[in-house]
Amino acid sequence: MEQVKLSMQHGGKHFPALIRTAAILQLIYAIIELGDCITAILMASGLATNFYPLMVFKEMQTLFDSQPVWLIPLFLFYTSLRAASAVGLWQNRMWGFWLTIFVSIATLIMAPFLLPFTALEMLLNGVLMMVLLIGFFGDTPILKPKG
Repeated sequence: MEQVKLSMQHGGKHFPALIRTAAILQLIYAIIELGDCITAILMASGLATNFYPLMVFKEMQTLFDSQPVWLIPLFLFYTSLRAASAVGLWQNRMWGFWLTIFVSIATLIMAPFLLPFTALEMLLNGVLMMVLLIGFFGDTPILKPKG
């Protein structure tokens, strides 16, 4: 009933299964980011070496090679936002939608600095955004019909 009511208000059909799919993708993404956090901690403590591919930007490569402790807040930022947005999407909360949009845009801004390591990440992030937006807007018309 609520779905029909929402569709009538916005003028189109929404696809909740795609929102759930976006939540699952976001959770998987958070787990991958958690792996990066653990790797950065291991690198900072000297228990692991930098196994990431060479970065295009030498400054980022230097950071990965000699000061990985500075990567921990960056990875924790993305991990926590992705996990929180996954929960929000799963619970069908608007804040989860907007948090996902925010963290996806932040990723697309930051990812080019970590190329080639983040090339696949940029593609997956684009797919995530498309699934989320199609699920949210569905077949809602761009313009309201006259009449």
